[in-house]
Amino acid sequence: MTNYPEFEAMLLEQEAGASTILFKYINILKRYFTENNDLSKKEQKKELDYLYKKVRDAHPLIAIFPNMHVFMLKQIDKGKKSIPEILSVFGSRTQENIEKTISTCVSKLIKDGSKIFTFSHSSVVRKAILSAALKGRRFEVGLTEARPVGEGVSLAKFLGRAGIPVSLYTDAAMELAISRSDLVLVGTDWYWKRGFINKIGTHSALRVADEREKSFYILSDSSKQMSTPPADWSRDKHPESQILMESIENVTVYNPYFESIWYRGVTNIIIDGEMKALDNNSEIIM
Repeated sequence: MTNYPEFEAMLLEQEAGASTILFKYINILKRYFTENNDLSKKEQKKELDYLYKKVRDAHPLIAIFPNMHVFMLKQIDKGKKSIPEILSVFGSRTQENIEKTISTCVSKLIKDGSKIFTFSHSSVVRKAILSAALKGRRFEVGLTEARPVGEGVSLAKFLGRAGIPVSLYTDAAMELAISRSDLVLVGTDWYWKRGFINKIGTHSALRVADEREKSFYILSDSSKQMSTPPADWSRDKHPESQILMESIENVTVYNPYFESIWYRGVTNIIIDGEMKALDNNSEIIM
Protein backbone atom coordinates (compact mmCIF):
# COMPACT_ATOMS: atom_id res chain seq x y z
CA MET A 1 0.00 0.00 0.00
CA THR A 2 3.02 2.29 -0.36
CA ASN A 3 1.35 3.95 -3.36
CA TYR A 4 -1.91 4.48 -1.50
CA PRO A 5 -1.48 7.45 0.86
CA GLU A 6 -5.27 7.57 1.21
CA PHE A 7 -5.07 4.19 2.99
CA GLU A 8 -2.74 5.59 5.64
CA ALA A 9 -4.99 8.66 5.96
CA MET A 10 -8.01 6.39 6.45
CA LEU A 11 -6.21 4.51 9.22
CA LEU A 12 -5.61 7.80 11.05
CA GLU A 13 -9.15 9.14 10.52
CA GLN A 14 -10.87 10.03 13.80
CA GLU A 15 -13.44 12.68 12.93
CA ALA A 16 -15.60 10.77 10.43
CA GLY A 17 -18.33 8.30 11.34
CA ALA A 18 -17.88 4.55 10.93
CA SER A 19 -19.84 4.35 7.67
CA THR A 20 -17.81 7.16 6.12
CA ILE A 21 -14.58 5.34 7.00
CA LEU A 22 -16.04 2.11 5.61
CA PHE A 23 -16.77 3.58 2.18
CA LYS A 24 -13.29 5.10 2.02
CA TYR A 25 -11.90 1.61 2.72
CA ILE A 26 -14.15 0.02 0.07
CA ASN A 27 -12.96 2.49 -2.58
CA ILE A 28 -9.32 1.85 -1.68
CA LEU A 29 -9.79 -1.93 -1.86
CA LYS A 30 -11.58 -1.67 -5.21
CA ARG A 31 -8.69 0.27 -6.68
CA TYR A 32 -6.06 -2.03 -5.20
CA PHE A 33 -7.64 -5.29 -6.37
CA THR A 34 -8.48 -3.85 -9.79
CA GLU A 35 -4.84 -2.88 -10.26
CA ASN A 36 -3.73 -6.30 -8.94
CA ASN A 37 -6.31 -8.52 -10.61
CA ASP A 38 -3.79 -11.25 -11.44
CA LEU A 39 -3.53 -12.47 -7.84
CA SER A 40 -4.49 -16.05 -7.08
CA LYS A 41 -7.30 -16.78 -4.61
CA LYS A 42 -4.69 -17.62 -1.96
CA GLU A 43 -2.81 -14.38 -2.63
CA GLN A 44 -6.04 -12.38 -2.53
CA LYS A 45 -6.87 -13.77 0.90
CA LYS A 46 -3.37 -13.11 2.15
CA GLU A 47 -3.54 -9.47 0.99
CA LEU A 48 -7.02 -9.04 2.45
CA ASP A 49 -5.93 -10.47 5.80
CA TYR A 50 -2.97 -8.09 5.91
CA LEU A 51 -5.07 -5.02 5.06
CA TYR A 52 -7.83 -6.09 7.44
CA LYS A 53 -5.35 -6.43 10.32
CA LYS A 54 -4.10 -2.89 9.66
CA VAL A 55 -7.65 -1.53 9.66
CA ARG A 56 -8.68 -3.46 12.78
CA ASP A 57 -5.60 -2.25 14.63
CA ALA A 58 -6.49 1.33 13.69
CA HIS A 59 -10.25 1.03 14.32
CA PRO A 60 -10.72 -1.91 16.72
CA LEU A 61 -14.18 -0.90 17.95
CA ILE A 62 -15.89 -0.52 14.56
CA ALA A 63 -17.95 -3.65 13.86
CA ILE A 64 -18.35 -3.10 10.12
CA PHE A 65 -14.79 -4.20 9.37
CA PRO A 66 -14.94 -7.73 10.83
CA ASN A 67 -18.41 -8.21 9.35
CA MET A 68 -17.28 -7.16 5.88
CA HIS A 69 -14.11 -9.25 6.12
CA VAL A 70 -16.07 -12.42 6.90
CA PHE A 71 -18.49 -11.65 4.07
CA MET A 72 -15.66 -11.14 1.59
CA LEU A 73 -13.82 -14.34 2.47
CA LYS A 74 -17.01 -16.37 2.03
CA GLN A 75 -17.71 -14.77 -1.35
CA ILE A 76 -14.13 -15.33 -2.54
CA ASP A 77 -14.46 -19.03 -1.68
CA LYS A 78 -17.62 -19.21 -3.79
CA GLY A 79 -15.57 -17.91 -6.72
CA LYS A 80 -18.47 -16.31 -8.58
CA LYS A 81 -17.45 -12.66 -8.27
CA SER A 82 -14.25 -10.63 -8.31
CA ILE A 83 -13.23 -8.73 -5.18
CA PRO A 84 -14.34 -5.36 -6.64
CA GLU A 85 -17.73 -6.93 -7.43
CA ILE A 86 -17.99 -8.36 -3.90
CA LEU A 87 -17.16 -4.96 -2.46
CA SER A 88 -19.86 -3.36 -4.62
CA VAL A 89 -22.44 -5.83 -3.31
CA PHE A 90 -21.52 -5.19 0.33
CA GLY A 91 -21.31 -1.43 -0.17
CA SER A 92 -24.64 -1.23 -2.02
CA ARG A 93 -26.41 -3.33 0.59
CA THR A 94 -24.99 -1.24 3.42
CA GLN A 95 -25.87 2.04 1.68
CA GLU A 96 -29.41 0.82 1.01
CA ASN A 97 -29.89 -0.06 4.69
CA ILE A 98 -28.47 3.29 5.81
CA GLU A 99 -30.89 5.09 3.48
CA LYS A 100 -33.78 3.14 5.00
CA THR A 101 -32.77 4.28 8.48
CA ILE A 102 -32.42 7.88 7.31
CA SER A 103 -35.87 7.73 5.70
CA THR A 104 -37.48 6.42 8.90
CA CYS A 105 -35.73 9.04 11.01
CA VAL A 106 -36.82 11.88 8.74
CA SER A 107 -40.42 10.71 8.37
CA LYS A 108 -41.04 9.83 12.03
CA LEU A 109 -38.70 11.90 14.18
CA ILE A 110 -37.57 15.20 12.62
CA LYS A 111 -40.50 17.63 12.47
CA ASP A 112 -40.91 21.33 11.88
CA GLY A 113 -39.83 23.00 15.09
CA SER A 114 -37.79 20.03 16.33
CA LYS A 115 -34.88 20.78 18.62
CA ILE A 116 -32.37 18.00 18.09
CA PHE A 117 -29.33 17.22 20.21
CA THR A 118 -26.59 15.01 18.79
CA PHE A 119 -23.18 14.01 20.03
CA SER A 120 -19.93 13.39 18.15
CA HIS A 121 -20.24 13.12 14.36
CA SER A 122 -22.34 10.20 13.19
CA SER A 123 -22.53 10.17 9.39
CA VAL A 124 -26.03 8.64 9.43
CA VAL A 125 -27.28 11.34 11.84
CA ARG A 126 -25.67 14.03 9.69
CA LYS A 127 -27.31 12.65 6.55
CA ALA A 128 -30.71 12.39 8.27
CA ILE A 129 -30.47 16.03 9.38
CA LEU A 130 -29.49 17.17 5.89
CA SER A 131 -32.25 15.09 4.30
CA ALA A 132 -34.86 16.66 6.58
CA ALA A 133 -33.56 20.13 5.75
CA LEU A 134 -33.74 19.39 2.01
CA LYS A 135 -37.38 18.41 2.47
CA GLY A 136 -38.05 21.88 3.82
CA ARG A 137 -38.23 21.06 7.52
CA ARG A 138 -37.26 23.91 9.83
CA PHE A 139 -35.54 22.82 13.02
CA GLU A 140 -32.54 23.48 15.25
CA VAL A 141 -29.56 21.32 16.19
CA GLY A 142 -27.61 21.45 19.44
CA LEU A 143 -24.34 19.64 20.02
CA THR A 144 -21.19 19.77 22.10
CA GLU A 145 -17.59 19.94 20.96
CA ALA A 146 -16.78 16.23 21.58
CA ARG A 147 -13.24 16.67 22.80
CA PRO A 148 -10.44 15.86 22.35
CA VAL A 149 -10.79 15.35 18.59
CA GLY A 150 -13.62 17.88 18.23
CA GLU A 151 -15.95 15.95 15.93
CA GLY A 152 -18.84 18.02 17.25
CA VAL A 153 -17.10 21.21 16.17
CA SER A 154 -16.58 19.85 12.64
CA LEU A 155 -20.24 18.77 12.44
CA ALA A 156 -21.40 22.19 13.68
CA LYS A 157 -19.38 23.87 10.92
CA PHE A 158 -20.77 21.49 8.30
CA LEU A 159 -24.40 21.96 9.31
CA GLY A 160 -24.06 25.71 9.78
CA ARG A 161 -22.62 26.10 6.29
CA ALA A 162 -25.58 24.07 4.99
CA GLY A 163 -27.94 26.70 6.42
CA ILE A 164 -29.10 24.76 9.48
CA PRO A 165 -29.32 26.70 12.79
CA VAL A 166 -26.79 25.17 15.19
CA SER A 167 -25.99 25.79 18.86
CA LEU A 168 -22.50 24.58 19.78
CA TYR A 169 -21.80 24.03 23.48
CA THR A 170 -18.78 23.00 25.50
CA ASP A 171 -18.83 19.36 26.61
CA ALA A 172 -19.30 20.52 30.20
CA ALA A 173 -22.56 22.23 29.15
CA MET A 174 -24.09 19.03 27.77
CA GLU A 175 -26.94 19.04 30.31
CA LEU A 176 -27.91 22.57 29.33
CA ALA A 177 -27.83 21.65 25.63
CA ILE A 178 -30.04 18.59 26.13
CA SER A 179 -32.46 20.48 28.37
CA ARG A 180 -33.08 22.85 25.44
CA SER A 181 -33.76 19.96 23.04
CA ASP A 182 -36.72 17.64 22.61
CA LEU A 183 -34.96 14.59 21.17
CA VAL A 184 -31.48 13.10 20.98
CA LEU A 185 -30.11 11.35 17.87
CA VAL A 186 -26.84 9.40 17.97
CA GLY A 187 -25.13 6.80 15.83
CA THR A 188 -23.16 3.73 16.85
CA ASP A 189 -20.07 1.86 15.69
CA TRP A 190 -21.08 -1.51 17.17
CA TYR A 191 -24.27 -2.84 18.74
CA TRP A 192 -25.57 -6.08 20.21
CA LYS A 193 -28.83 -7.02 21.90
CA ARG A 194 -27.92 -5.48 25.28
CA GLY A 195 -25.93 -2.38 24.38
CA PHE A 196 -23.93 -0.33 21.92
CA ILE A 197 -20.57 1.39 21.42
CA ASN A 198 -20.23 5.09 20.70
CA LYS A 199 -17.99 8.07 21.39
CA ILE A 200 -17.24 8.49 25.08
CA GLY A 201 -19.70 10.98 26.52
CA THR A 202 -22.70 9.31 24.87
CA HIS A 203 -23.61 7.56 28.12
CA SER A 204 -23.71 10.94 29.85
CA ALA A 205 -26.03 12.22 27.12
CA LEU A 206 -28.29 9.19 27.62
CA ARG A 207 -28.47 9.69 31.41
CA VAL A 208 -29.26 13.39 31.03
CA ALA A 209 -31.92 12.67 28.39
CA ASP A 210 -33.49 10.05 30.65
CA GLU A 211 -33.54 12.40 33.64
CA ARG A 212 -34.94 15.24 31.52
CA GLU A 213 -37.49 12.93 29.88
CA LYS A 214 -36.17 13.52 26.39
CA SER A 215 -36.52 10.92 23.63
CA PHE A 216 -33.24 9.18 22.77
CA TYR A 217 -32.80 7.36 19.45
CA ILE A 218 -29.90 5.35 18.00
CA LEU A 219 -29.57 5.28 14.20
CA SER A 220 -27.81 2.27 12.73
CA ASP A 221 -27.76 -0.47 10.10
CA SER A 222 -27.19 -4.21 10.41
CA SER A 223 -23.56 -4.06 9.20
CA LYS A 224 -22.72 -2.89 12.76
CA GLN A 225 -24.44 -5.78 14.53
CA MET A 226 -22.32 -8.14 16.65
CA SER A 227 -23.32 -10.99 18.95
CA THR A 228 -21.31 -9.65 21.90
CA PRO A 229 -19.63 -6.44 23.06
CA PRO A 230 -15.91 -5.99 22.28
CA ALA A 231 -13.69 -8.31 24.30
CA ASP A 232 -10.54 -6.16 24.17
CA TRP A 233 -10.58 -2.49 25.08
CA SER A 234 -6.82 -2.25 25.53
CA ARG A 235 -6.32 -0.50 22.18
CA ASP A 236 -8.71 2.33 23.01
CA LYS A 237 -5.82 4.49 24.16
CA HIS A 238 -4.88 7.74 22.48
CA PRO A 239 -2.22 10.43 22.81
CA GLU A 240 -1.88 11.97 26.27
CA SER A 241 -0.72 15.19 24.57
CA GLN A 242 -4.28 15.80 23.35
CA ILE A 243 -5.19 16.44 27.00
CA LEU A 244 -1.94 17.57 28.63
CA MET A 245 1.01 18.76 26.55
CA GLU A 246 3.74 18.23 29.12
CA SER A 247 4.51 15.20 31.27
CA ILE A 248 4.03 15.96 34.96
CA GLU A 249 5.03 13.68 37.81
CA ASN A 250 2.06 12.11 39.62
CA VAL A 251 -0.38 13.04 36.83
CA THR A 252 -1.77 10.16 34.77
CA VAL A 253 -3.77 11.03 31.66
CA TYR A 254 -6.58 8.81 30.36
CA ASN A 255 -7.77 9.53 26.82
CA PRO A 256 -10.26 6.87 25.62
CA TYR A 257 -12.44 7.63 22.61
CA PHE A 258 -15.21 5.06 23.04
CA GLU A 259 -17.46 3.55 25.70
CA SER A 260 -19.90 0.66 26.08
CA ILE A 261 -23.46 1.72 26.90
CA TRP A 262 -26.50 -0.28 28.03
CA TYR A 263 -29.84 0.50 26.39
CA ARG A 264 -31.52 1.51 29.63
CA GLY A 265 -33.14 4.90 28.90
CA VAL A 266 -33.01 4.49 25.10
CA THR A 267 -36.35 5.15 23.39
CA ASN A 268 -35.70 3.09 20.24
CA ILE A 269 -32.92 1.95 17.94
CA ILE A 270 -33.57 2.19 14.20
CA ILE A 271 -31.90 -0.63 12.25
CA ASP A 272 -32.22 -0.83 8.45
CA GLY A 273 -35.21 1.48 8.68
CA GLU A 274 -37.04 -0.58 11.31
CA MET A 275 -37.86 1.01 14.66
CA LYS A 276 -36.74 -1.61 17.17
CA ALA A 277 -38.30 -1.51 20.63
CA LEU A 278 -36.63 -2.69 23.84
CA ASP A 279 -38.06 -5.27 26.24
CA ASN A 280 -38.36 -5.02 30.03
CA ASN A 281 -34.69 -6.05 30.35
CA SER A 282 -33.64 -3.21 28.00
CA GLU A 283 -32.68 -5.65 25.24
CA ILE A 284 -33.50 -5.23 21.55
CA ILE A 285 -36.64 -7.04 20.43
CA MET A 286 -35.41 -8.49 17.12
